[in-house]
Amino acid sequence: MDRTDFGRIVAFTDGVMAVAITLLVLNIEVPDVRPEDLDDALRRLDGSLLAYVLTFALVGRFWVIHHNLFEVLERFDGRLMALNLLFLMLIALMPFGMDLVDQYPDTEVATATFATILSLASLTHWTMTTYALRKGFVHARRVDETRPFGSILALSFTSIFLLSVPVAFVSPLASKLMWAATLVLRVPLRALAARVAG
Repeated sequence: MDRTDFGRIVAFTDGVMAVAITLLVLNIEVPDVRPEDLDDALRRLDGSLLAYVLTFALVGRFWVIHHNLFEVLERFDGRLMALNLLFLMLIALMPFGMDLVDQYPDTEVATATFATILSLASLTHWTMTTYALRKGFVHARRVDETRPFGSILALSFTSIFLLSVPVAFVSPLASKLMWAATLVLRVPLRALAARVAG
């Protein structure tokens, strides 16, 4: 594939990610209240702001791992492009998922829906990584550092998201804490995956 085509794919991907992140904040509405009631109205936005911060961090994390993968690729094919489009479709759904959780914070179905989006996005990216490694699309000098991200252990993040779907029907809060845990656990799990792959 021509490097210009490759650059266009990366630019398109970055654009979709940027729009998704921008849409997150647009879901937070400025309170329409009297000036003297503004303090209370802003306090009632605590849940919305927390949902925004968590979702921003998750989308940001997806962008980082996607950037890391595309940085080591030297080739690309139609199937990887299709997987990339599927991944972006799921990323574009993130603002909708956040809005659901924000509007219905204690509703099991809303939390489970967002958890499903996160699970599918994570699984799709893992599939992209394993496919790129299997097809030899990763630059030879970067294979060893990329292999941990396509290992079975790397599915731990996807597993956490998947488990958070049924957990949402028991405790929406516990499900959300599981999402937050992926941001904290990524460093030790990545180190462990690298050790196992090595």
